[in-house]
Amino acid sequence: MTVPVKGRGPQVAGAAGLFVALSTVAVLLRCYCRVIIVKQFGLDDWLTFISWFFFVFYCTFSIAGTHHGTGQHAVDLPPNELPIGLKWWWACEPVYVLAGLTLKASIGVQLLRIAVSKTHKLIIWITVGVLEVVGVAYFLVFVMQCMPSEYFWTRFTGGTGSCMNPQIVVDSTYAYSAITCATDWILGLLPISLVWHLQMNSRTKLMVAGILSIGAVASTATIVRIPYVKDLGNQADFLWATSDVAIWSTAETGIGLVASSLATLRPLLRLFLTKSQLGESTSGGLGTQQFGATTNANGYIRSRTPKNGAEEFGLRNDIGKGRGVTTVVEAGGSDGTKRSMSGSRESVGPLTAANNWNTSETKLTDMSSDDGHGSGGHGGSSGWPTGTKTTTVTHVVES
Repeated sequence: MTVPVKGRGPQVAGAAGLFVALSTVAVLLRCYCRVIIVKQFGLDDWLTFISWFFFVFYCTFSIAGTHHGTGQHAVDLPPNELPIGLKWWWACEPVYVLAGLTLKASIGVQLLRIAVSKTHKLIIWITVGVLEVVGVAYFLVFVMQCMPSEYFWTRFTGGTGSCMNPQIVVDSTYAYSAITCATDWILGLLPISLVWHLQMNSRTKLMVAGILSIGAVASTATIVRIPYVKDLGNQADFLWATSDVAIWSTAETGIGLVASSLATLRPLLRLFLTKSQLGESTSGGLGTQQFGATTNANGYIRSRTPKNGAEEFGLRNDIGKGRGVTTVVEAGGSDGTKRSMSGSRESVGPLTAANNWNTSETKLTDMSSDDGHGSGGHGGSSGWPTGTKTTTVTHVVES
């Protein structure tokens, strides 16, 4: 049996649904980037995935609890629904702590990858280590606050057992929240120091530091939650009083998962931007970018004809690999006759000096003519005939 989701229940369920969706997209993109693009799925990625796994369970339990009284006043609930709602609420807390601990460990491992200084590494180890110890202690306090554990939800329906003073749980939550917030800020500000002495320009340093520091945003939700922690001691109307704690606990872990995953997506973003730029460069307007040409955009040469009638040539800057080039040269000799040379077709790679492309002068001087009227490459004295009046070079590109 379930009850209608009323009171603060829709807010609790909405926060859980929103952040489980955002974190799922972010973690999947991270996994794609690390497995497919970078091809290196490390320990920090595994820890993030485990944290997301716990977080999904947390959100599932939280949404299930809203169908059994979470976010509603105790007086508005059927007597048999109150213990079910309390049971779902109790189930949320252990997986919430486990999700937070594995997430902070993931961020620590991620920073250790780029840390070079022993001081930086020591700071990371101490910070994460203290949080893990405090987190385990808080986990045990919550799980063992009632003995047996089911007395947490059966005490209102005649169950037998005992629970510790609720103020102990409140104080423990304050301590855990403070340590978590401090950890977020230390791990968030540390990247600024890590990249300060790297060999890169200031703009890149700021960008890298900002990406790595984005995890500190999660501390915002932790700070906002602190004023509501005292409501954990409200035993008379627990499910209603703890609505804000549930909402901001969800936001804390959800924001942390999204932020830490975004910090790993730079290779994916770079790949996307590269493909976008390639798409732009092949879609139009290339024939008029550098030399004002109106010639075929598929050629290696851009050309224009100024007012003086002389044709000018320039290399294209968007050449791919594996193109074929045919060169035809015609020249007028001193006796008024025309001589021509048709070069062979060859496959060329990138148009660089290393490939000896565009060495027209060398090719022309290597031509030979035995009678002054022959074509190049047919024996005789070497060198282009003297008295050349005009020269026309035409490049035909073959795909």
